[in-house]
Amino acid sequence: MRVEVVKCPFCKQKLGLLEYVVVGNLVVCANVKCGTSLRVTSRRPARVEVVPEPDTYSVDYRPESYG
Repeated sequence: MRVEVVKCPFCKQKLGLLEYVVVGNLVVCANVKCGTSLRVTSRRPARVEVVPEPDTYSVDYRPESYG
């Protein structure tokens, strides 16, 4: 399984994006103290951007989580 590594723009934590995570997916930073919501904007090269907090207040908000 292929993993691409990106850094959280907020805390600089390294995050591994698995191959099934596509552009537009929402993910959460793995850093317990950060927990910033991020949107995948590109896969090659892998890039993420911070999702504004008000955009996370919806019934449909279901980010991928890191283990």
